[in-house]
Amino acid sequence: MAKFQIGDKVKFLNQVGGGVVTKVTDDFVFVEDDTGFDMPMQPDELIRMADMQGAGKMFNQTMEQHLAARGISHKDSATPAATDSKPDPEEELKTLRSQVASLRDQVAKLQRQLARLQAQGARQLSDNILLQYETQPGEAEVDLHIEHLAEHPEQLTAHEIFEIQMHYFRTCINHAFKGNMKRVIFIHGVGRGLLKDEITKELSKYNNLHYFDAPTAKYGAGAIEVYFS
Repeated sequence: MAKFQIGDKVKFLNQVGGGVVTKVTDDFVFVEDDTGFDMPMQPDELIRMADMQGAGKMFNQTMEQHLAARGISHKDSATPAATDSKPDPEEELKTLRSQVASLRDQVAKLQRQLARLQAQGARQLSDNILLQYETQPGEAEVDLHIEHLAEHPEQLTAHEIFEIQMHYFRTCINHAFKGNMKRVIFIHGVGRGLLKDEITKELSKYNNLHYFDAPTAKYGAGAIEVYFS
């Protein structure tokens, strides 16, 4: 297994792109991409670029300046040189706590980004995403509860959840017209009614569909039934 060090320039094996190594742990290699975002990657998902002359040397110098500005040194990943003075345990503890807090924050941001990307990826699996919800030809039932749209909903804010739900609803409506659907039931839940209100507001913009509350015997007050003409 390749050993990566902070400052190494790497390429992704399973996707387009690459970046610079900013942190190395027992399980992950953190790579900063061209957007400035740190991505945790498995070591076997990366390949280190060969050393280059000229432009490569200039790149390494630029990256060392960039890492230094972030408080990261390429020497951080190397074995510390022997020294006669003992490190201050309290200072080491403070540093470790700060690093752990920073890592937790990065992981939380990554999990939220992953949830959004997974929801987007799920919507792109088919030319018509309603096919996976079809109950019979021309009819479908879509559950908009966030746990059905994102893998880690606990990492999302209320606003992010609402945006994902509405974006998915709008996509379903577009695909319903595209696929000549006759009826689609959207399960929005009860909650504070914000999602239902926004869905109703969105549906009122169309002249070629009709909507009603879905049968309460089956869905309670948490679903809306849309007919397409």
